[in-house]
Amino acid sequence: MKRRSGTIQGCSQLGLRKENKTKVCGLTSLPVDVVTNCLVRVSRFDLAALAMTSKAHRSLATSPSLWDLRWRMKRIEPSYYVCLHIFPDSVPRWFILHPVKRQLKPLLPLWCTESGSSFIVVDWGIFIIGGLVNGKPTSNVTMFDCFEHAWYKIPPMTMARAFASANVIDGKLYVFGGCGDDVDSSNWAEVYNPRTYTWDFVRLPNFLLCLCHAEKQILNQETETTGV
Repeated sequence: MKRRSGTIQGCSQLGLRKENKTKVCGLTSLPVDVVTNCLVRVSRFDLAALAMTSKAHRSLATSPSLWDLRWRMKRIEPSYYVCLHIFPDSVPRWFILHPVKRQLKPLLPLWCTESGSSFIVVDWGIFIIGGLVNGKPTSNVTMFDCFEHAWYKIPPMTMARAFASANVIDGKLYVFGGCGDDVDSSNWAEVYNPRTYTWDFVRLPNFLLCLCHAEKQILNQETETTGV
């Protein structure tokens, strides 16, 4: 019994030594700063391949500090995204241009974008604002993180909107119109602060509201003329 116990103990110690040797090899054995400085020079396509090899490598390849450094060093390759409404799909879908095959591939995970949505492109992703759900405007807002390739729900707008005008100014998202002509002018525009995750109404001078309404009427007339 003693020999058997000693043999088992020896095997367990040998297995422990092998396990320890496994843990200290590869990228994970290097200091984090060294790994980050190496991976920052690797293409995004190769980083995606590295992330598929193991959980540890995926953690390194998707590290926020790595992508922050890649951004500051201007090592971010341009990516091309397109939202297409293809028959017989009932709603538009997102695609990305494959950097090697030069073909459009469905963006995973799949996410349906409502018709009449507005889009704002920022440094780290794309905001999809409002749109039509069952023919009615919605206040829903989502964001696609281009680094993580993940969708996130953003706090909804105060007003439901469709076909609204939207832009980013000083890091904040401004949305104008899209809520009908009968809405009170004080609710016509609102702004989203990504730091506080809050929406607030924006008070616009009367002359700006008149200009915006006039522009909308002109666009509507041009659309009707084009349709005829």
